[in-house]
Amino acid sequence: MKRVRPIVVVALLVLTGCGGGQPTARPSSGADHAKLLEAVRCMRDNGFPDYPDPVEAEGTWVIPPPAGDLPAPPACEELFRGAKGPPPRRERTAEEVAQLRKWGACIQTHGIPELPDADSNGDFHPPPALVPITAHPKWQEARTACKELEPSGMNFDK
Repeated sequence: MKRVRPIVVVALLVLTGCGGGQPTARPSSGADHAKLLEAVRCMRDNGFPDYPDPVEAEGTWVIPPPAGDLPAPPACEELFRGAKGPPPRRERTAEEVAQLRKWGACIQTHGIPELPDADSNGDFHPPPALVPITAHPKWQEARTACKELEPSGMNFDK
């Protein structure tokens, strides 16, 4: 299943903070660790500059939450699959999804209409030209206007 989930980095790092989850991507060998490191580099090169290195936990390599809950951009999906599959994600609460949708609608209204609506889990699936959203010429203006609606845990400042 191919999911295009480069969350608008926008609210992904964002959404990331909206929930804890369990550790993800669990390679156990040195080769799997190397593959996971390659996937991490891909995430960093595709809008997630502070994506953490994998850590060992109970004999396996994991991406610590909340980063491990982020959907991989299309360019990185295959790398995660090679490192034991893309990480599973927790479902958000109805309240979290509603807050993300309000925030997304505000961002659309204040200069970034091409941001797609959030899906049923609150994820944004922006077109490649919109990733990272922080590079959009209207980003600062839209973010400032929507700051009160921004879900906690969103981190676009790094």
